[in-house]
Amino acid sequence: MTETPKNPAGEPETSFEAAGESAGCWDDLQIGFSGSPKAKLDDRGRLKMPAEFKAFIEKKYGKDFNAFYITSREGLDAEIYPMPEWQLYQARIFKMPKGLPLRKKLMTSNALYGERADMDPQGRLLMSEELRKAGLVNVEVKVSGEGALLRVKSLTGLRESVRNNPYTAQDDEAATEYDV
Repeated sequence: MTETPKNPAGEPETSFEAAGESAGCWDDLQIGFSGSPKAKLDDRGRLKMPAEFKAFIEKKYGKDFNAFYITSREGLDAEIYPMPEWQLYQARIFKMPKGLPLRKKLMTSNALYGERADMDPQGRLLMSEELRKAGLVNVEVKVSGEGALLRVKSLTGLRESVRNNPYTAQDDEAATEYDV
């Protein structure tokens, strides 16, 4: 076994080195989707699944898996769930009291923006017509892994959001409570 290189202070130089040869011990099947690769929605509103997410999907659900549900809460981004994760999420919504305003909002937004999408052999997913009408077409995006789902946000919208809501000293202080 080779020794992990250390910097002058004796610490590993990178997080990969810190993980050593056991870097594969990161249990992505438990953590879920992670990372934020850049991608592009084509002029027909199709997203080419980033390679790292496609590999994770094949590892978790099998090589022939292609069933997803794509929805949104506001039409500003897209939430992509592998169908088994979508069914678990739906079950949590269905457990909410029928008269709860949040349940009604979620059901309504899912009815408007949501649609099953099957990944084609080239690894592309088509956004629903309502999401395409909302602007998720022919645009650069970031595809962020959020555990059980992937979130697709326009790169322009993300930049604007960060500019309009910058990270502050108060945020830094609050983050220490969660050790992040």
